[in-house]
Amino acid sequence: MKLKAIAAALIAAAVIAPVSHAADDVMYICAYYNDGGALIDAKKFDENELKNMLDTLAPDGAAKAKLFQWSDDLRPVGEVIMSDYTRGAGDVLNNMDSTVKAPNVKSEMCVASFWHEKESCSDEIVMTAEEIAAFNRAVLETPKTYTNDLAKVEGTYNGTELAELNANFPSPSGLYLNGEPVPESYYEAIRENIRNSPVTEEMPYRFGFAVNRTVMKAYPYEDYLSDDPSDPEWDNLVSSGVAVNEPLVLLFTTGDGKFTMARSQCCSGWVPTEDIGVCANKAEWENYRNPENILVVTGEKVYLEPSADADLNEKMLTMGTVLPLVTDETGTVSYRLPWNNYVVKMPARNGDGSFYQKDALIPANRDVNVGYLPYSTANVVTQAFKSLGNRYGWGGMMNSQDCSSYAREVYRCFGLEIPRNTTWQSAMPADVTVMSDMTDDEKKAVLDTLPAGAILIFPGHEMLYLGKDNGLYYTINDVSSLVPPDQPGVIVKPRSVIVNDLSTLRANGSTWLGNLSHAVVIK
Repeated sequence: MKLKAIAAALIAAAVIAPVSHAADDVMYICAYYNDGGALIDAKKFDENELKNMLDTLAPDGAAKAKLFQWSDDLRPVGEVIMSDYTRGAGDVLNNMDSTVKAPNVKSEMCVASFWHEKESCSDEIVMTAEEIAAFNRAVLETPKTYTNDLAKVEGTYNGTELAELNANFPSPSGLYLNGEPVPESYYEAIRENIRNSPVTEEMPYRFGFAVNRTVMKAYPYEDYLSDDPSDPEWDNLVSSGVAVNEPLVLLFTTGDGKFTMARSQCCSGWVPTEDIGVCANKAEWENYRNPENILVVTGEKVYLEPSADADLNEKMLTMGTVLPLVTDETGTVSYRLPWNNYVVKMPARNGDGSFYQKDALIPANRDVNVGYLPYSTANVVTQAFKSLGNRYGWGGMMNSQDCSSYAREVYRCFGLEIPRNTTWQSAMPADVTVMSDMTDDEKKAVLDTLPAGAILIFPGHEMLYLGKDNGLYYTINDVSSLVPPDQPGVIVKPRSVIVNDLSTLRANGSTWLGNLSHAVVIK
C-alpha cells in the first residue's frame, strides 16, 4: 500500500527528522504513525517534496507534522529515525479506555504523546554527553548523595572488624515470615552466618559484575520478611535492585558462601553470590567497565530469546541496563547467525565464580538503543510511560521498582547516574527548589515553571512531573499506597506505575501538592 493511501485510510501523524546530508542537499525522513502510535512506514523527501507531501496529506489538518532538529553528533548516520520508532512504543493506546484509572485521569492522558504537546515538554536537548559526564562526576563528589565512587576503591580493609560490625545488628521488630512472626532464632542464624565468614584483618577489595538482575538486602537472607502477616509482597529490608552488568566492589562472603557484601554506585548491601562474576583483579574490571560501544535497554523489560545456554535463556534485562556492543561479529553466536540481531557481550560466571563474557543476541525488534538516548524532556516522558501499569516492588523486590528506582532507571537511559533514594536525590548538584515552607499557591507557581520529567518529592515518595491540564498538576510515579481525592479516609494500594494528579491525598488527609518538599530539575 502506498504512503498516500495509508494516510488516507488512517488518522496519521507525520514525524520528520533531517538525515545526514551535504550542505546543498537537505533531505528529511518522514515517519508515519497511526492514531495508536504504531509505525506505518517511512520515506525520504527533499525540501520541495516535503512541502508538497504535507499539502497533499494534511489540507484539512487531519495529519500533523513536527520537525525535530537532530544533529549528526547526537545521532549516528543511519539511525536518525530510530528514536522516533522508540517514541511510538510508549504511545500505543491499546484500548486504554478499558483500563482502570485514578480519579481525574482521562484515557488520552495515559500516553506520552498527550504530554508531548504541553508547554512543559520539549524535544530540545537538555544536556550533551559531556555535560552528563560532568554531572555524574559532580554527583559522586557531593557527600549527601551517598553515592560510591567505585573507581577510587583501592587497597585493603579489615574484614574481621567489618564482619563483627555487621553481625551485631539489632533484631528488626514486627516482621513476619510466611505469615508468622519472625523468631529471634532466625536473626541469630543470620548473625552466626556473618560471624563464620572467612575473614582476616587485612583483605583486598575485589571487583566484579552482576550476571543476573538481582537485589541487595540489608542482611544476608533468602526469604521475604513482611511487615504485615497478610502481605507477602513487601520487605523493608530489601535495599536496591542491581541490573545485569552493573559494576560492583566486593567484600567478604558469608560463612555458607551464599551471600557477598557488595557496593554498587548507589547502594551497599548483601547480594546472592551466584549473581556475581568476580574479576581476576581491578585492571580486568576497569577494562570491561567502560566499553567503547554500548547497547542500552530502553524498554521497561527486555528478554533474550530461549536458548539451550542456561546463562542466556530468556534472561531479563531491565530499563537502563548497559551492555558492550559487538560491531564486527559475523560468525555463529549461540548456534545462530547474528543477522538482524545486535551482538552483545553478556556477563557470566564460571563454576569457580570468576567473571567472563559471552556473546549473546538481542533481536532487532527489542526496545534498545545504540548508545544513550538524547536527553530531552520529551524523551524522559516517553521512557516513563513505558512502565505504566507495572507493579511496584519495594527496594527492587519482585523484579520491580519502587518510586525512586523507577526515576533512576528512566534517567539511566540518558547516561545519568542519580542517587538511590529521595533524600539523596534532593541533594544532587542540580536545579533544586525547596518547597517545604511554601503555600499551595506558591508551589503551583513553581510547578508552572517546571519541565516535564522534573522529580517532585515529598517525605517518603517521589514522582516525575508531567504538566498541567484544566488547572490540575499531573505526575507519573511508581506508588505503593495513597488516598484517592474522591475518597477521603480510604487508603488504597495501587502498587503500580500510575498517572495521577496532585490533589491525591495522603493518609492524614493532606494533598500531595501540600506535602511537596522539593522539585529537582537535572540540567
